[in-house]
Amino acid sequence: MVQRSLLDFNSLCYNSQQERPVRKSLTQQVAETLIEEVRKGNLKPGDRVPNEFILAKDMDVGRSTIREAVKQLVSSNVFEIRRGDGTFVCENVGIGDDPLGFQFRRDQKKLAMDLCEMRLVIETWTAKTAAMNASEDDIKEMERLCKEVEDLVMQGKNHEGPDIGLHVCIAKSTGNSVVPLLVPILMNAIPLFTKFTNGSLVMPSIKQHKEIVDAIKCHDPVRAVRTMADHIVLNRDAIKDVDF
Repeated sequence: MVQRSLLDFNSLCYNSQQERPVRKSLTQQVAETLIEEVRKGNLKPGDRVPNEFILAKDMDVGRSTIREAVKQLVSSNVFEIRRGDGTFVCENVGIGDDPLGFQFRRDQKKLAMDLCEMRLVIETWTAKTAAMNASEDDIKEMERLCKEVEDLVMQGKNHEGPDIGLHVCIAKSTGNSVVPLLVPILMNAIPLFTKFTNGSLVMPSIKQHKEIVDAIKCHDPVRAVRTMADHIVLNRDAIKDVDF
């Protein structure tokens, strides 16, 4: 439950130009308090947010203030509303589905190629570092995601979620706190790759996923870099050959 903290919250900020205090709105104070609860881990990604009755009581404010604050946090991709289920903390807090506006790029083929180039830089590093740092639990999760991708492909179902999840899991296992936030953005390339290659690389990708995870499991950074690079280059070269 969210602890009552507005009574202790500093509601004044200073305007350096006017050198006089500017009072924040009550809605803004509530929103910032809820963000602090997420930051502290009292509300974790995927957690259900207490309903407005509980929040209003805990924070000693009106329900309308809570509603406005929650609205702000939904628009900022901190919370998400699931109809008929409630309000939850977003899995990727503060990050929208398309934060860099990739869907609005006119030349989608060039975008896919450019994403490949950036993935070659970043994901070869994640593979190498994961091979040095990944724990047994990390590797088990990678293997589980590999299997999930394969099962979904065999069933003819969409496999993008666990595919992205695998790459994010590898990034998380590096121990770097920034890279796992970048990889999902770069992985916007997956739907583009599928579109441009008509799904022809799905089976080779399953094999390459297993090779990448095996290299990480064996703590072989050189092989991890090579297999990840092969995986990305296969996609890049296939896209390069597509005619429009």
